[in-house]
Amino acid sequence: MLEERLEDIREELGAFDDEFMKYSFLVELSAYVNPGQEGLMDEEHVFRGCQSQVWLDFSQDRDGAFHMRAMSDTLIIRGVLYVMMELLNGVPVEEIAASGFDFLEACGIKDQFSDQRVTGIGSIMGAARDWCRAQL
Repeated sequence: MLEERLEDIREELGAFDDEFMKYSFLVELSAYVNPGQEGLMDEEHVFRGCQSQVWLDFSQDRDGAFHMRAMSDTLIIRGVLYVMMELLNGVPVEEIAASGFDFLEACGIKDQFSDQRVTGIGSIMGAARDWCRAQL
């Protein structure tokens, strides 16, 4: 399931020839993060390790599917979180736990970000993966 979703994301983001257009598209996607996610913005959900402020919540439904809620104070990271939620939500926890891909590289957008942001976004994906592993 992850590989098919990654392929869809690569195709969608790959449609932009210009790096600035990819960046702009990610900013546009930030508008699709559910405004109700703002309820996450408290100390309990804060994620440390990202240049921007990020809040996360992970859960698992009865069928073993992963669900992520996320919010950021910056539009670009909120757009990246939207893509991450589109990729991961509804995927079996076991599949995410067994994955080992670099999220930004797999999506074809790693070049849009500074090293510091790459590290922060990678740590968010790592936190989701670690959470899934802890559920097994």
